Amino acid sequence: MLDDTRKLFEGIYWHQRWEIEPGVFTPGGNDVLELMNWAHVPPDLAGKRVLDIGAWNGCFSFECERRGAAEVIALGPEQPEHTGFLRLRDHLGSRRVEYQVGTIYDLQPDRIGYFDVIVCFGVIYHLRHPLLGFDMMRRVAKGNLFLESKALDKDVRCDGVGMELARLNPILTEIPLMEFFQRDELNADASNWFSPNLAAVKAFLSSSGFEPIHVALHRDRVAAHAAVIPGEPEWLSLRTSEAVYDTVIKPVLGRREVYS
Repeated sequence: MLDDTRKLFEGIYWHQRWEIEPGVFTPGGNDVLELMNWAHVPPDLAGKRVLDIGAWNGCFSFECERRGAAEVIALGPEQPEHTGFLRLRDHLGSRRVEYQVGTIYDLQPDRIGYFDVIVCFGVIYHLRHPLLGFDMMRRVAKGNLFLESKALDKDVRCDGVGMELARLNPILTEIPLMEFFQRDELNADASNWFSPNLAAVKAFLSSSGFEPIHVALHRDRVAAHAAVIPGEPEWLSLRTSEAVYDTVIKPVLGRREVYS
């Protein structure tokens, strides 16, 4: 068994930690069950169609299958043979998880359909256009969104040193804010673009057509559970230039009718 799991794990960057069988864990540091508990993902997903955005190793996808999901689409820009996804799928004998190459910006209902559950962990702060990411998720959502991201509240960068936002001024925690990282200022990782505070996450959810149910800090991370608000998202009812002139809807988001 040790030789089998060693071969299963070797040569792969494992970001996610998940118990694939009793006592055997993928060798990552990002604990799957801990993050799902933070976001209040229910233990029973029986019959649900699930989208896992930024699937990477696939552990969140396979955990959703383990919880009874009828179908799981694991979405990521990486080829699944490079992330260990295919190895895990074959090892587990998974039959209800399908990998699709793509990103959060590709979410169109006529291509991928609608989902009862969307899981989006560790993605938002890697987006150069985070609000667009929320808007794209709303277009394919018909139920619940579970979100996790780097957060600003406990780790705003001041001269390269992290500190609590409230230490600068407590009122800043009540204002929707994001910190922009132009290069690799956050963890020496150039794929990190924005870090939102809790107030920003709540505002993004509401503006994009989700009702925030649970939004909470866990160390320097934010976890959230939100539900779809029926009808067009709030921002489309505000008569802004994007809504009136279709500057975003037609060329970027696609058909407006998907909300109905």
